Amino acid sequence: MKVRFYTLLVCLMGILAVNAQDIHFSQFYSSPLTLNPAMTGNFNGFYRVSFIYRNQWPGLTGNSPAFSTPSVGIDFSLLKDKIKHGALGAGLVFVNDQQNGKTFNQNQILLSLAYNMSFGAKSQFQIGLGLQGGLVMNKLDFSKFTFADSYNSDLTYNAQLNPESYSSGTKMKGAFNAGLFAKYDFYKGMRVYLGYAFNNATNYKQDFLTNSPTYKLPFRHTIHGGFEFDIKDKGVIIPGVLYMSQAKANEVNFGLTGGVHVIQDPAKRATLYLGLWNRLNTGNYTMIPKIGFEWKGFRAGFAYDVHLSQKYKGYDKVGNNGTVTGKGANLPQGFEITLSYIGNLFVPKEDNYLFNPRY
Repeated sequence: MKVRFYTLLVCLMGILAVNAQDIHFSQFYSSPLTLNPAMTGNFNGFYRVSFIYRNQWPGLTGNSPAFSTPSVGIDFSLLKDKIKHGALGAGLVFVNDQQNGKTFNQNQILLSLAYNMSFGAKSQFQIGLGLQGGLVMNKLDFSKFTFADSYNSDLTYNAQLNPESYSSGTKMKGAFNAGLFAKYDFYKGMRVYLGYAFNNATNYKQDFLTNSPTYKLPFRHTIHGGFEFDIKDKGVIIPGVLYMSQAKANEVNFGLTGGVHVIQDPAKRATLYLGLWNRLNTGNYTMIPKIGFEWKGFRAGFAYDVHLSQKYKGYDKVGNNGTVTGKGANLPQGFEITLSYIGNLFVPKEDNYLFNPRY
């Protein structure tokens, strides 16, 4: 019964997370199409392939991670030889969010379009506008739930006594997001940037239970920004911040990343990044060390979330046989792996540089 109870607990926590806080990544700039539609095509190249995988709270439910979120996207920076000092961005992103061994499973397929342009005497200003739309498919596996009213007097379980009325199968909804992005080079090698994204504009219904009030997915507002300071071609310093608000849940990410050019030749440049970030949300505090590497068009990153909040210390870890080990054991941790590549199929006639935020 304890395993079933924790299955229900984790799933309910996941559903609350879906209603109160959408998917979030610690390395949010490594997943540009889920961060802000205006980031589509916003890079110096022709195409970009990006991948991110997040595993949150491993060990809570045995072999299956409590929350597992992979995402892959591809976008293109088009018409640079047709649009003076600008480009048209087009992209496609797929996101899968699994909670407690697919007790709750969500798939998103989203198409993004954006227009990015630079202006000013030295193209020091850049602004972009993006739109994104597609399908969200939610599935809740009710076979993994148990209810107190379904137990017989001898403690055997009879699923036919389930008092809840629910509609099974995949619920398909339409999604629409929009965003803005701006950048300004205020001095050689120094720039500031700021973005805003508005998600869940369709405000679609969450309607798994047929005899309960219908809940709508709340709007989500995201503001992200930062600075970049190049240090005489030897390295870079990148402080940044992200603020996310959805319903009554607010989240703030802030931190600093530093990069050292281990190969300084601009044509062969390789950079090693180290960062320390922080997340504050609903009374919780998380410290996030990061490491990354960039060489030519390749980027790779790793982040590890360490929850330091007191509120998690009362939770237990559930083993494969249903036994409980230590208080708070392995529950609050999480990690992310990211990979991306920016490439060119041909040398553009006009190199309309578009700034792409890092880490």
